Amino acid sequence: MSFLVVLFVLGLRQFSKAAEPAAMVAVLMRRWRDSWLERATQEGWGRRAALVFVVLPPVLLILALALASAGVWHGLWSAVVSLVVMLLVLLDRTQPDVLAREQAAWQQADENFQEILRNAESDTVYQAASNEFVRARQSLLAEQLRELFAPLFWFLLLGPVAAIAYYFLRVAAERAELAENGAEQLLYYANWPVVRLLGLSFALAGDFTTAWQRWREQIFRKEMPAIEFLDGCAAEAQIVKLVEPGETKPGAVLSIALQTVAALLHRTLIIWIVILALHTLWP
Repeated sequence: MSFLVVLFVLGLRQFSKAAEPAAMVAVLMRRWRDSWLERATQEGWGRRAALVFVVLPPVLLILALALASAGVWHGLWSAVVSLVVMLLVLLDRTQPDVLAREQAAWQQADENFQEILRNAESDTVYQAASNEFVRARQSLLAEQLRELFAPLFWFLLLGPVAAIAYYFLRVAAERAELAENGAEQLLYYANWPVVRLLGLSFALAGDFTTAWQRWREQIFRKEMPAIEFLDGCAAEAQIVKLVEPGETKPGAVLSIALQTVAALLHRTLIIWIVILALHTLWP
């Protein structure tokens, strides 16, 4: 049943009509977070207490709902709870996403960039384009990790309770006050196994030899930030060579390059779905 829930929600993510109601629900979730943060500040509870109240009640609610049914209806009830949770978790997306935002910004910049190109050294322009691409790639990986792969991993591993816990940790970490008081650290631990699995999946979806070597070298480096680890694996799995800006506009070059990284992420997601399908057929 988890396989059908995942397929349905992933399919729904592709429809723009689902974005507006999802955004309205997302606003309510952030009002929930802000209300507890404001109350904790007013009553002197401390921000760690606010984090507990932001995350714990939804987790307990979903746990109670998941255990509320038994007997012949238990499977159907569990599927309904899972569907509601995954609709909330996976449809709460950054709109527009990183790929669309970056491409739009680069396209707009190209209109006024030709004069800069004529007066700049090619090495300087190429280095600036490379730095811009790495920044955009890391932003894309961070978005996909927190909004798709990590909640999907915890849902498949431990069910809707784990998925909702991760979601509210992510929502809490969006506020600096909560991020600095435990939310970001808890997200680091929650992301650790996901990042390692995702890096390995990049090797399967891209250039296996170089990505596997990079993955093996970095897997146990606990001090390495999650996005830096993923970025290294993605860079080896999907090698992108930016041509030196000449007649081609830099923004167009960067857009094509970032699309190849997005394609790597799509292939990785397909691998996860295939593995889930095989597990469903042969448990």
